[in-house]
Amino acid sequence: MQQLIPWLMFCLAVALVCLFWPNAARIFIGSFFIVMAVAVNMVVSAAAPAQFVKLGADAPLVPFYGWFFRTVVAAAPQAVGFLAASGEIAVGLLILNRGKRVRLGLICAIVFLLAITPMGIWTLPNPILAGGLALLLRKNFPSSALHVPPLPSHRPASRSRST
Repeated sequence: MQQLIPWLMFCLAVALVCLFWPNAARIFIGSFFIVMAVAVNMVVSAAAPAQFVKLGADAPLVPFYGWFFRTVVAAAPQAVGFLAASGEIAVGLLILNRGKRVRLGLICAIVFLLAITPMGIWTLPNPILAGGLALLLRKNFPSSALHVPPLPSHRPASRSRST
């Protein structure tokens, strides 16, 4: 329960950024998915597999989630964690890409957020974040967030001498 309020504030803030600064939101969300994949799913499932199982088994809002985490995830928490992390990294990279890939990444992120919402009360703000991402679907992102434009040339302008 103690995670609910900070996560709610985070989801509201990101949804507002999606509304007013869509490209900044896209870059943040893509990076956020990659960081969470590594910092949560990879690290927790490798270092504390029992804790990874507890994420979905402790107080799920839908009984199926408790069964799934106690049965399927508990059988191979590291494998499930690394699989989830791989998916999150792919989603993050798609969001940081351009054009249709961004849309695909956003759709996958929305589905992921909604799919994990029944894990517990602390995930209830996920639809707010998913709504913010849905706002980004209205935008066109023609360039990749990973592309760094070249620096402008600082050559002095050529001077023609008239004699």
